Amino acid sequence: MKILQIGGTGFLGSRIARRLIERNHDLTIITRNPENEMPFDKTKVKFIKGDILRPELLGISEKYDVLVYTAMIPFKPGRISNRKFKELEIITKQYFQNTIGLAKKLSCPLILTSGASYETKGEAIADESWPITRKGMAALGKCYDEMILGVKQEKEIPLIEMLPAQIYGSGGMFDKMISMAKNGKIVLLGGGNNFLPRVHVDDCADAFVLAIEKQPIGKRFIICDDLNVTVKDFMLQLGSTFGAKRIINIPKPLLRIAMGKHIYNTLTMNTKLTNSYIKRELGWQPKYSTYKEGIKTLK
Repeated sequence: MKILQIGGTGFLGSRIARRLIERNHDLTIITRNPENEMPFDKTKVKFIKGDILRPELLGISEKYDVLVYTAMIPFKPGRISNRKFKELEIITKQYFQNTIGLAKKLSCPLILTSGASYETKGEAIADESWPITRKGMAALGKCYDEMILGVKQEKEIPLIEMLPAQIYGSGGMFDKMISMAKNGKIVLLGGGNNFLPRVHVDDCADAFVLAIEKQPIGKRFIICDDLNVTVKDFMLQLGSTFGAKRIINIPKPLLRIAMGKHIYNTLTMNTKLTNSYIKRELGWQPKYSTYKEGIKTLK
């Protein structure tokens, strides 16, 4: 297949790219810095130097079988003020607008990535039929919902939606957690008794490859492992794996002050998910069915 990828050099995107190369697909990646080192064989990839925020620089005229969007808006971990949040809202809207515009120009299917942002209570478990909860940092995706509704109504673009749970693995921002655990401590934010689904980055990449190759047009997929887990249990397992003895608990009131309401609402949301639909539709099976198996790969 001839594949165009936006975000192919990032934490998740680079894993997807590596698998597509291994499966002999013809891959082109849009990136601002094609000269940078990549975690895959660069000689087997074509690069277009450009920025999705400035699509007029891309000058793309070739035909592709599918456009894959796995880009992440650039922001540093830490407190997000209301002003910073509004700035990120503008960038997020531009990312999605320009990606959808590019898919229209190329007249090809689009695999678009958002997040599995659902809010559940008690024993309830969310599936793809549930409405997405735009709370905390997920509220950046309100523009996504509006644009996707328009795309579905216009029926101009064959669309597939991928909604990963919180992705973990070696690399990206998760390396900071690994580093802290190796240094003997873990941090529990707000007590950590809320559920937050996870998926290993390699399993998530496998799900994307299946979606790229099978192209289940019009479908939306939650990507998570088989076991819903609390933040506390996940972090304690991470600490145990690396021998961390010190547990630092940041109470909710202090967490809200330190991180701001947007990060606070994200970290304290309660979510339980099921992956039964993607298993049934795409035949996807996670190699690491729970966080316990997945965390072992980080050593």
